[in-house]
Amino acid sequence: MIRKRSSSPVSGPSIPRNSRTLRVSLVALGASVAWAGCGGGEAPSDEPAGAADAPPQFETTEVAEGVYQFRWVGHNALFAVTSEGVFAFDPISVEAAATYAEEIRRVAPGAELAAIVYSHNHADHATGAEVLREAFGADVPIYAHRNADAPLRESANPDLPPPTATFDETMTLAGGEIELHYLGRSHSDDIAVGFLPAHDLAFAVDFVSRDRFGYQDLASFHFPDMFDAIEGLLEIPFETIVFGHGPPGDRAAVERQLTYYRDLDAAVRAAVEVGLSEDETAETVLMEDYSHWDRYDDWRELNVRGMHRKLTAGVGESEEEGEEEGEHDEGGEEGEGEHGGEGREGRGEHGREGRGEHGREGREGRGEHDGNGGEHGGEGGEHGGEGGHAEGDEGEESGVYIGRAETWDETRRGARLILAFDPGGNLFAGTVENTTNETLCAVRVEVHLSSGTELGPTQRTDLAPGTSTTVELETAGEAFERWTAHPEVSRCAG
Repeated sequence: MIRKRSSSPVSGPSIPRNSRTLRVSLVALGASVAWAGCGGGEAPSDEPAGAADAPPQFETTEVAEGVYQFRWVGHNALFAVTSEGVFAFDPISVEAAATYAEEIRRVAPGAELAAIVYSHNHADHATGAEVLREAFGADVPIYAHRNADAPLRESANPDLPPPTATFDETMTLAGGEIELHYLGRSHSDDIAVGFLPAHDLAFAVDFVSRDRFGYQDLASFHFPDMFDAIEGLLEIPFETIVFGHGPPGDRAAVERQLTYYRDLDAAVRAAVEVGLSEDETAETVLMEDYSHWDRYDDWRELNVRGMHRKLTAGVGESEEEGEEEGEHDEGGEEGEGEHGGEGREGRGEHGREGRGEHGREGREGRGEHDGNGGEHGGEGGEHGGEGGHAEGDEGEESGVYIGRAETWDETRRGARLILAFDPGGNLFAGTVENTTNETLCAVRVEVHLSSGTELGPTQRTDLAPGTSTTVELETAGEAFERWTAHPEVSRCAG
């Protein structure tokens, strides 16, 4: 059986403690939290939910004996009570971590927090570790894949400290009660998948979910590596899996995710081969077999467009990869940077075997490259080429939320965003300015509300040195108390 506890929707740090405990089956759980299957915590419908229909802000569910999913709005964390104490994956945010700590204490009174584990370095999952540490009064270690270390040290965010210990391929914790696996690049190049062998349970964030389209235009997704990573996940002998967003699933859910990406790749590839443009492909590749999936209406077209860009970029990866892939990958992958589509096909044919023959060496090579700056560099990370997300892609807030009446004024990668909420017009209005001496390409802006809703992004625009453009993002009357924002900057073509 699964036990869960939830709260009523609230804003701010004060959360009522009068929630009741429920006992439900896994099937019932899936239905009750299906609303959370959206990236970045957005509401799944096109219209904001009314107060009576709004889901609880947080919910703690026992998914196996001593193992709990903690949901905060649209993001999931996982914590396990082991023989060595509690191991907590993903603090999510400063606000979420405060409630996360209370829930750990509630279900495991007297237990020590043995460690924090980052699924990856993106701020919408990893922020808040210091809050957990302070709540348990100890210098709790933080574990992550080694590729997460460099970008977190560069960001120097006190709410998102770098790991105290890292791993390359696998790591065991609590005497083998928890395993961490690195499966190669997928949504990012540093995702650690958690596996609890005694419970046949896995925790995988952002690169897979249950019956949901990939996030927006797949900007941060590494194809064809994604196929290898999902196949690698299926090699782990889990039966139940908790995702970073949405309800739990099983092996069949992961198999469906893999099939969807293969079908998307094949459909868009066929369109490209007959010479269809991105717009034509977006109009004709409807992925109707998946029309019942979450975010079909919102992200189907964006998924198609993103895949079209990746397949026509002239390399086997998205635009931001280029020559680095050829320089640092092992065994014959050098041709990928030079031969485009043929490179991708070659990668696809040997990628699955590659994990056995040379995949380990290849991943280590990427790790060395990334650990020394590599893709993350000073340019805002692996997402720079398409989204410029120093803190991540799916709900990639800075980790800092401000009050409804406060003004946002922050510069990221040379783009200074000044933004404020206009209650009369129910919109955010302001400007984004290029503060550098070079053109900033494809600049766009997103706002994330404390309710979990994401606004934007705005249309991409190039900004010449010293120029600015206006920003307006409507809220459609969405209720919120706090918010965060960020500009995104892409690498210029050529």
